[in-house]
Amino acid sequence: MDLGSSSISWCDLSTEEVVSEPNLIVVDQKRWKVMDVGLSAASMEGRAEGNLIVLRPIRGGRLDDVRLAERYFRAVIKRISSSRRGKPHIALATPSFLTTAEKRVMASALSKAGAASVIFVDSTVAAAVGAGADIQGPDGVMVASIGAQTTFAGILALGDSIETQNGFVGGESLNEAISRYLRDVYQLIMFDSDIEELKVALVDLTDGATSVVATLKGRHVDTGADHTVEVESSELTSAVRSAVGSICDVVLNTLKQAPAEISNDLSKQGIHLVGRASLLRGFDELIESLVRIPAHHPPVVERAVVLGAAKILGQVRN
Repeated sequence: MDLGSSSISWCDLSTEEVVSEPNLIVVDQKRWKVMDVGLSAASMEGRAEGNLIVLRPIRGGRLDDVRLAERYFRAVIKRISSSRRGKPHIALATPSFLTTAEKRVMASALSKAGAASVIFVDSTVAAAVGAGADIQGPDGVMVASIGAQTTFAGILALGDSIETQNGFVGGESLNEAISRYLRDVYQLIMFDSDIEELKVALVDLTDGATSVVATLKGRHVDTGADHTVEVESSELTSAVRSAVGSICDVVLNTLKQAPAEISNDLSKQGIHLVGRASLLRGFDELIESLVRIPAHHPPVVERAVVLGAAKILGQVRN
């Protein structure tokens, strides 16, 4: 299982089938009860009425509210267990900055929600294993994962991490930059889901990319009335440059702290880029130009972490 800030993913070890849903819950504030989770909860974002509110129970790899998280996990585990007998054994991918106390709380919440057992897997290790990298050999391998709120990069060899770096910046940082630009320059407000689509469709980090004009629809920041504007894609690319730079800094800082002899290994194998935000057009080329090391996406770029956690669970269980 991978608990991201924007989505939760789980992988069936026997089939390697991955299910991913928005990391959202609908809560009845009056009874403080979880009414719905995942896709159904996402459909109510910005539209919930009365006592109902839409919340994220997990932010930056940490539980935002332990009570809500337990109820959230119960709903998720119920879905996981619906097609099989017995309680599930769970390998949970977590960032390296999570403390022992935080892991204990998370394990307790999962156990109370119905998990038979819980083991923790470092997200960097899980990403590398899921990407198909050989981390058991003597040659250094590197993975960079760009999540919704957190970016982490790591260099691994002989089954262990040589160097890891984390940064609290990710895909949502780019979304916020676009949203802020549209609000300040065009007085336009759009739903988060629409901003995500804009980012994927229009942002292009390729050197010399051709700019296109897009018609955007939303609400006026002052009146709330329907508002339509025309925006150059190059404007949105410029708006996210600072956040993209912060993501690249995580990768650069990881390489700076690594032993010099690792450089030759990495120049052969390259950097494995995983996470949805790494799929922005031109991001791999930008990384290559900065670090002078090939960067590429494995076939499972959006599923690498959860697949890696499942494979590690299989090794432990066997």
